Formats: sequence, C-alpha cells, structure tokens
Amino acid sequence: MAVKLFLNSQTILNHTFPILYRNAYDATEVDKFLDAVIQDYKKVEENSLLLKKEYEELVNKNRSLEQEKRSLEVELEKYKARFANIKSSDNVTNDNIELVRRINSLEKFLWAHGYNPDTIKK
Repeated sequence: MAVKLFLNSQTILNHTFPILYRNAYDATEVDKFLDAVIQDYKKVEENSLLLKKEYEELVNKNRSLEQEKRSLEVELEKYKARFANIKSSDNVTNDNIELVRRINSLEKFLWAHGYNPDTIKK
C-alpha cells in the first residue's frame, strides 16, 4: 500500500515562512505547515503499524510452514526407510506370474460360490 505524503524532507528543510513585521512569522502560516507535517507523520505511523502487523503475520506463517516442513521431512524419511528394501521388479519370473493368475482364479471361484476370500482363516 503506497502512502501519499504531502511533504518530503527537502520540502520541510527548504520551507520558509513569510515575515510579517519586525522579524515575526505569521502564526497561521506556521500552524498550517505544522498541521501538514502532523498529517504526514500520522500516515507514516499508520503505515508502519500496518507493515509491522503484516510482518508478524508472515513470521507466524513462516514458523508454521517450517514446522510442517520438518514433520513432512520426518515422514519422508520413514517412508524411505520402509521402502528401502523394495527392489525393482526386474526379477519377476513366469512362475510368479502364474502363481498370481492361479490366486486370482481361485478368488473368483470363491466369490462365485458366495465366499469372501478375505474372511477365510489362514
């Protein structure tokens, strides 16, 4: 969010007030200028508070994401350890394929005769 300020440091530094009489400044001119300075400071303070709040929200979100990341890394390591011994299926033989086909046909037979193969005691 961009803040539109009326003054900048150069404007404040170079501002001159008209001298009325005997080296005295016009009080209303000084008051107007100081009112503009106060308005700008209020805007800067409001913007600073908003940015601080946004920063704190981002810090909290970052913390929660870091915790989630750590827990996911732990879970990943568990899975890596669990599946470390699984090899690729390059050594699949015709005998294994035949056994799977036979098991499949036996399960179909059991289902066809009203038996659930999962409930049969082993």
